[in-house]
Amino acid sequence: MRNNNKHINSYFLTLFMMSVVNLLFVHHYFLQTIGLEVGCFKSSIVDNLIACLLDATVIFLFSWFITFRRLRMSLTITFVFTLIWSFVNAFYARFFHQYLNWSSIGQAGNLSDTSVINSMLAEFHTIDLYYPLMAVLFIWICFRSRKEDIKHKSLRTLIITWILFAALGIFAHSLYIFHPHYGVVYALEKTMFTPKKMDSMWPNWTVFHKGFFRKMILDQLTRDSEMKLTKEQEEEIEKAYSNHSLRVTRRTAPANVKNVIFILVESYLSVTSDLVIEGKEITPNMNRLKHDSTVYFNSHMRPNVSIGESADGQFIYMAGLLPLHSEITVSKAKRDTIIGLPEQMKKVFPDLKSYTLIPTNPSLWEQQPMTKAYGFDNLYSMIDYQAEIDHNNDGFLTDGMIFKYASYKDKSIQQPFFSLILTMSMHQPYDAFEEHGFEVTDKNLPQRYKNYLNSCHFFDMQIGKYLEELKEKGLYDNSLIVIVSDHDARPRYLDMEGKISDDIPIYIINGGFNPSDAWDGECNQLDVYTTILDIMGVDSKWRGLGHTLLNKEYQNSVTSEIQGISDKIVYSNYFSTKEIE
Repeated sequence: MRNNNKHINSYFLTLFMMSVVNLLFVHHYFLQTIGLEVGCFKSSIVDNLIACLLDATVIFLFSWFITFRRLRMSLTITFVFTLIWSFVNAFYARFFHQYLNWSSIGQAGNLSDTSVINSMLAEFHTIDLYYPLMAVLFIWICFRSRKEDIKHKSLRTLIITWILFAALGIFAHSLYIFHPHYGVVYALEKTMFTPKKMDSMWPNWTVFHKGFFRKMILDQLTRDSEMKLTKEQEEEIEKAYSNHSLRVTRRTAPANVKNVIFILVESYLSVTSDLVIEGKEITPNMNRLKHDSTVYFNSHMRPNVSIGESADGQFIYMAGLLPLHSEITVSKAKRDTIIGLPEQMKKVFPDLKSYTLIPTNPSLWEQQPMTKAYGFDNLYSMIDYQAEIDHNNDGFLTDGMIFKYASYKDKSIQQPFFSLILTMSMHQPYDAFEEHGFEVTDKNLPQRYKNYLNSCHFFDMQIGKYLEELKEKGLYDNSLIVIVSDHDARPRYLDMEGKISDDIPIYIINGGFNPSDAWDGECNQLDVYTTILDIMGVDSKWRGLGHTLLNKEYQNSVTSEIQGISDKIVYSNYFSTKEIE
């Protein structure tokens, strides 16, 4: 009978450990493919094992109670939950390079967007076979054990197993007592009581060591609360943004330049500039701008986005702040007071009108509330395009449609105005492109990269038409035109990892300064907000956390200290209690 009980216990212990393995799988997938913000130390693997054991135990105990202590059903629920959770996190990481969190779960409605669905379908990998194979194995073991009686010893075995692993972890940590530089307190602080700085700055590292349960519970307890700043922290913030030595030169825009047209291009890489394949220019219109001696062009801008990707790029440009690392920024920022670019421009032009034009629905990435937060008067989306231009259109707007709509809106808008135009056609997946009579066919290039370049050419054609229409309307010379990318197109999505740079470009038209006198080296997305204020002569104490590109002595603006300042501003809703002139 004793041997039979051991046989029974081994079945249920195996089923439980399969749930632990599901969690271990996603963590080590991260370790190998995504990476952590900082390196592991000696007990990191033990920490992770204990974290997975704890997470699986919490899920199991919850299942055990809601199923009235039915062990087999509890183990099945635990396995199914951990398998799905593991897959969702691995899949999410391919796009956003981070574990799933509350803010990203809050954006689940975006999954209904066609472009998001297509992007997801293109990213299934061979390693994903783990999940159906693991499910088949679980079903097979359940089938083998279906006739076995469930004994209380089965549950006791699970508890004893948990205690043994916990003891192993404590023993591993105790070894730090004998380390010449670190002690057990340091180790426990790193794993059990990770400081808030690590939670916000190193979210992947924190989840790897703490596990999902501890990290998400702590996040849930704090996610809707505002950080209370100390007097010292407030002084630190004000000191950081009040220093204008690298943020102000002088107004350079001609007196007739009163409009701002900000074109935010999807996934635009600098590598396309002057690129010629098979005797064909990929971006002939943008190349002409690049070689115009009056146009500022810099191909060395570094993406500063985090897990919010496109929404982060928009946030950086419009708010002059850096995005959060541990959650999708707009989920928090939509409730904050923000000093946006349109609001800043009204200090120079009080009667300025402004609008945002997006190719998606207004709910995607919190566009509706963020438009208001940035200070725009109106938001126009694919829904408005359908009502005003094409009643038959039921999908996101191509670049041809978006620039057609922008031209339509420009006819009626009163000057001075500020327009923010977002494009879409260069969005992943890169398994197809908009047919427009141009195609790169070089057999030496990966197909996805060729599709991307074809999409770049389509964008180039459409913006070329739009700029010509601005000239015909007399708006071109009266407008500061800024063309930037929301973020890079990740080279690995193009099958070009290690072969091309992920730098993104910036073009500034009608800035009124000599480009040769401006900075032409590596810079940041964060600098664009500050540079626009500098060009337009906006007098404001808040000039963003970037540095002006008009300064030949430019210094890097993105540091860990500035990231910390930006995080405090967002988490505390700093501007809601401060009057910034």
